[in-house]
Amino acid sequence: MARRKLKKRVPALPAKTAMQLGRGKAEKLLQILREVALKNRSAGPQVFYPIRDVARHFGVPFSTVARVYNRLEEEGILVSVRGSKTLLQGSSSGRHLSVLGFLGMPACTPMFVTLQDYRTFFIRTRRELRARGFAVATMFFEEKDLQSGRLTSRIEKYDVDAILWHRPERSAKETLAQLKDSGSEIVGVSDGGFPPIRCRYEVQREAAIMSILHDWRATNRIKSVLLVRGVQASAQEEMLETLLEEQKLAHEFKSIGNQRPREFLDSLAAEKHPAIIFPPQAAALFAFRAPGSFTALMEHSRVALTGGPVSIPFAKVPEVAADLVVVDWQLVAEQIVTDLISRKAFDRADVTVFEAKAHLRAPLSQYAQSL
Repeated sequence: MARRKLKKRVPALPAKTAMQLGRGKAEKLLQILREVALKNRSAGPQVFYPIRDVARHFGVPFSTVARVYNRLEEEGILVSVRGSKTLLQGSSSGRHLSVLGFLGMPACTPMFVTLQDYRTFFIRTRRELRARGFAVATMFFEEKDLQSGRLTSRIEKYDVDAILWHRPERSAKETLAQLKDSGSEIVGVSDGGFPPIRCRYEVQREAAIMSILHDWRATNRIKSVLLVRGVQASAQEEMLETLLEEQKLAHEFKSIGNQRPREFLDSLAAEKHPAIIFPPQAAALFAFRAPGSFTALMEHSRVALTGGPVSIPFAKVPEVAADLVVVDWQLVAEQIVTDLISRKAFDRADVTVFEAKAHLRAPLSQYAQSL
């Protein structure tokens, strides 16, 4: 029987001018192709751009594009067909292998694109699951998919053996209830905030943040701290305020408002705050929109990134230091997969806690995501 041909439905490649940014072309290319792929995903697989076409279009080496494609494969977005083509994974791909189990991993698209820690969890966990005999379906979704019930329908269509949900948000409460009612086994992994379900695994950052604040107060004699908000308030803010009060550190919030990211950061540098905290969403926003000003701020102030390292796709990361809250995601992945194999992951009476570590004055260039 003749193989059914796939029609290419992804749009034309973005304008070449998008890559005229000097250094950091690989990260910028990764960002462009990831966004194009996630935005244009359909139910079935589609033929994606040939590597040579991408290299020729943007004027980058073939090897650079190949590394980018490898990263997108690790993230579960692309799949290569040996001796043939690269495909954009469909949202309704079924199970075709004899495997130990079939896991569904819902991933919030905006968080996956912007938050390095969130994305790293999926990359490490998918890799560990596949290495130990599981099939994995990453189900990208947006807020509207929760409200419309589309994500619930997609998960039920996959007919997965269990669902591994990282950072379930309050907005997913109805979706989670519907899945439970249908008999789906859900394993939750919380990372701060107030998850709508009891999570089998918890990532705790409080002790690491406390270590940073203690160092600021005891070693550097810092008495006041600035908490930066991005576009909206962070789920971490209540916890951060409590820890600051315990350390007897005065604090104030500052929001970007209507300012441009670069202008806002430059104003912070001019005010010469001794210590500044960037929660995850704010750090991702400024690292992406104003990387130069963001890293320059670290040359004059103690800066804490409570959501871990950040992705800086537009430029080579300079030799600046920040205080980081770091999670060993490989350890997390290995423990979860081990528990899935032994069925301990479904023990509702137990909770496994992963403690983040504080890395003081850590060179950002060694932690910021790169190829």
